[in-house]
Amino acid sequence: MKDPTRKKQLSRYYPKKGAFPKFVIRDRDREIMKLIYEHRFLNTSLISNLLKTSVPENQEYKIGKDGKKRPTRYGFGEKALYKRLQQLFHGRYLERHLITDEPVGRGYGSPKAIYGLGLKSAPIIAEIVGITAQEVRNIVFSNKVKSPFLRHAIEIATFRVTLELASQATNGKVKLLFWEQGQWLQDYVVGKNEKNKEERFSVYPDAFFGLQVSGKGKAHYFLEVDRGTMPIIASKNRSDIRKKIFGYYYYRRFGKCSKRFVYRYLPDGTDPELCIIPQSEKRNEYSGGNLEPIKGFRVLFLVPGAIDDEGIPTGRMKNIINAFPSFGRQFTSTSLYWFSNANMFQADSPKTVFEPIWLTPKPKEGLQSLIE
Repeated sequence: MKDPTRKKQLSRYYPKKGAFPKFVIRDRDREIMKLIYEHRFLNTSLISNLLKTSVPENQEYKIGKDGKKRPTRYGFGEKALYKRLQQLFHGRYLERHLITDEPVGRGYGSPKAIYGLGLKSAPIIAEIVGITAQEVRNIVFSNKVKSPFLRHAIEIATFRVTLELASQATNGKVKLLFWEQGQWLQDYVVGKNEKNKEERFSVYPDAFFGLQVSGKGKAHYFLEVDRGTMPIIASKNRSDIRKKIFGYYYYRRFGKCSKRFVYRYLPDGTDPELCIIPQSEKRNEYSGGNLEPIKGFRVLFLVPGAIDDEGIPTGRMKNIINAFPSFGRQFTSTSLYWFSNANMFQADSPKTVFEPIWLTPKPKEGLQSLIE
């Protein structure tokens, strides 16, 4: 016999109006929504790790009834955060997105929720970041994507969160200068293919970011998160890894990165901002400060496969690296292409992303670090 006092379990898939009638938006809820806006998609674990580092500088304290001094604001524990995300979901401030093409059920468990913005977050986000509510609604509608793209997006978000947390944990030694992703990064370059004929190569990274390491200066990286679906060398005129390798090589050789991406130093002495100059515009149109072009970059590939204890790649990573000699000797640069796997770093232990976990097209030269 069912217990009549037991509440009916809420759906993980569909929000229920009025499920939490006394729910009130608080500062921490706004912080959660802002984090999701900045990263587009986040799961519970990533949100939890980001919130742990967001203690306010002007933390206030109060004296309890027992006479002990305690902070007025606490972080979320795992259960409390899960409940708060549930309330934001049923209140339509957040949407839950699920990867549906993976096995579920006995032995696999339920699919883990990935959170994006919901429609009711529009006026809140608009006020926080200074955009229109309609722009936020457009993001909500564009987030309705299928599982392959969702899996790809959360892998990018995981790398970004790990990088942010790792930079914060260095106490100023490493600074994340910027992180950019989106269609405005898309570009092209014309170079020679393996038959020595001119060909137009697409350059469309998943993200572009810059690091500043104390005593070593700035370094810039394009990120490519490989899902393992693109052929390494296609037999016909279609996208493949080879064309990505060629594209980045010529993009650096012909200095197109320097023409497209510049820092602008403003007269007020604030930190420089990154400017992405569209193809249709000229650099001299970006006035109001001194411009410094980005001179070089490295391409980070996160690919399926693994690196064993001796630094030897396996799986798809091995296949890609082994294909480099067929591209041509000029493409085996150890300073341009680096490879690793998403299992080599964890957001729970973010400094792992700065450890030597990156292989070059010459694996015998050993593992490389982003900051060494």
